[in-house]
Amino acid sequence: MALNVEFTFDEKTYRHYMNGFLSVMHCHHYMSLLTNLAINYDDMGGIKILTESAEDTIRPLFDDYYQKNNLGTTEEKLGVGPGYYSVMGMGLMKADGNEQGGQVVLSRSHVDQGWLKKWDNPGRPVNYWTCGYISAMFAAAFGKPARSYEVTEVKSMVKGDETSLFEIKLK
Repeated sequence: MALNVEFTFDEKTYRHYMNGFLSVMHCHHYMSLLTNLAINYDDMGGIKILTESAEDTIRPLFDDYYQKNNLGTTEEKLGVGPGYYSVMGMGLMKADGNEQGGQVVLSRSHVDQGWLKKWDNPGRPVNYWTCGYISAMFAAAFGKPARSYEVTEVKSMVKGDETSLFEIKLK
């Protein structure tokens, strides 16, 4: 789905905006280090904090886009998530689902590529940021509150799978 995206720059603050939302794109090194930090501090909720922070930050972007572009169908709304994911440079995503849940497949992943450039196969999926992103995507598309969906990465490029597969279930 082609999105209507306007990029702007504030010359006084040197801030970048995407459709009016302050946006900071981070390189794969940053995303890998952030993910590793969450894993290392999981005893203090690191993974949950990363996942929920991604969900809470991305959700307003979706809600605003639906409203400003008069999107009404679930199919249209669910198509916004893969569009923004690509525009943000996070990878290539295909989503399929309904209010009860669904699946998301990544054929490219900025997080996975970054991890593999810095470290070897961790023996487990590590794309927690995308789990939060997908939670926001499904909750927004189906008009549910935050934390309504459980997202599990069941296949992972960082583990050597050809694609990453996420399963989504309504809680």
